[in-house]
Amino acid sequence: MAGSREDLLAAGFLSPGAGAASPDPELDELTRYVAYACNAPYAVLAVEARGKMWFKCRVGVDAAEAPLTELAPGVEVIEDSSRDPRASLHPLLAAVPDARFLAAAPLQDGPARFGTLAVLDRRPRSPAPHQLEALRVAAAQASALLQLRRRVRLLEALIESSPDQFYAFDPRGRCLFASERGASTMGLVPAQMVGRTWQEMGWDSGYAAQFQGMLRLVLDTGQLIEDARAVPTPAGVVHTEYALGPLRGPRGEIEGVAVTARDVTVRVAAEMERQAAEAELQTREELRQTLEAERLARRAAEEAGETAQKAVRQRDDVLAVVSHDLRNVLGVFRITAAVLSKELPEDAGRARERIAALQGQAAGMGRLVDDLVEVARIDAGSLRIVPGGCDARALAQDAAAAVRPVAQQKGIGLVVQVPEDPVPVSCDRGRILQVFANVLGNAVKFTDRGEVRLEVVPGDGGVRFSIRDTGGGVSPEHLPHLFERYWQARQGERSGAGLGLYIARSIVEAHGGRIWADSTPGQGTTISFTLPSG
Repeated sequence: MAGSREDLLAAGFLSPGAGAASPDPELDELTRYVAYACNAPYAVLAVEARGKMWFKCRVGVDAAEAPLTELAPGVEVIEDSSRDPRASLHPLLAAVPDARFLAAAPLQDGPARFGTLAVLDRRPRSPAPHQLEALRVAAAQASALLQLRRRVRLLEALIESSPDQFYAFDPRGRCLFASERGASTMGLVPAQMVGRTWQEMGWDSGYAAQFQGMLRLVLDTGQLIEDARAVPTPAGVVHTEYALGPLRGPRGEIEGVAVTARDVTVRVAAEMERQAAEAELQTREELRQTLEAERLARRAAEEAGETAQKAVRQRDDVLAVVSHDLRNVLGVFRITAAVLSKELPEDAGRARERIAALQGQAAGMGRLVDDLVEVARIDAGSLRIVPGGCDARALAQDAAAAVRPVAQQKGIGLVVQVPEDPVPVSCDRGRILQVFANVLGNAVKFTDRGEVRLEVVPGDGGVRFSIRDTGGGVSPEHLPHLFERYWQARQGERSGAGLGLYIARSIVEAHGGRIWADSTPGQGTTISFTLPSG
């Protein structure tokens, strides 16, 4: 709040006289109270502007100002100026000749200091804690009062600078407030309106009953009500729009009605002229509006596309940073776990099991990070496929070898059924092994007994890979959603992050193939996909 002298004058902190304090009963009383509470014969309330401290309120002090210097934050106490080196630098001590004691508290608006409340004495002394607390509380009250006055002045300036008219009415329909513009519109001054009803003001008497009814409706419902009115005057018809809204107290209770009135005569006249012109140019205007709508639609589509692309880029950037950091953390975690496992004594079997479990969780988190990165690439259209010639039989055998240890650990069979002759297929080998990792890995994961069978079947123009399990299966209502991103079946069926099959579908479709699922609850699931022949 500290600023120019003009700012302080506008806020009511100073009077127009050069440095003179404006009459202020509230702050004068507060300053006298501080002097009394602190048992001090001198007290000042100073505001800062243009390198000076102007004394707005004084008790026993003749000076009207002091130079402005950097003051200590918080409450500052100089018990004896003859022994305190700070005394020579404090401007307020000079306000009272031979002053030995000073206690000062800042006036603040948030972190900004705009003044000081201080008590002084010609005798050295040590203030009691309750006296310092009284000084601090009084400074806070003075700060709040000055801030409130400034905000009130700003609000009044905003109201009077507005072309609108403002009023406030109490529950009995009597005027509590009228802006200068609002009163002058009725040929009155604000003081003539306060305490009177609309009918008693004599303005547009034919509207009085309706206006009182709208006031009552706002008071009863708390809703905003809008209305328009044309009032005949000697100068012509005046068109006015009214908006009535509730005035609420600190607990939300309705204490009155705020009314905003706006003279829209010019706007109404312009609207009538526009409508007359439109009657002659309707066909041309409709054509123009159609062309404009098309242009705006194209522009909106372009902007939406740009926004979407920007959002995707930002998401990819964030995902890249996050995935990189997560991989680093997981790498450190895995290395630390491996080192701990090696350093454990041979008889620490339970500890090794726990470390192995942690390593498994870390591996799972690593796969989830990889899946998230893949999904981002798919959504951005940057999934890279480098097709080449492969033998479908080798692909199937390699995929089965990757999950065979898990199948053996669960005690389920893993059968690979391939033709005797080579089956050429055109694909990106690494990407298709990624598909198998998701599809075949899920089959092993969700099969508790029986077997998982991987079959390679050559066909006309393509090769079909089928993975059939004997797990719990998928409900018919869930089957159409199996390959959707982030979709998960309900508990008891297949569940996870909901990314693996979505990634698998995207990779297969990028090869020009397709992927689908067949399932019977309680009997198992078959997921098949095709790839073009090599």
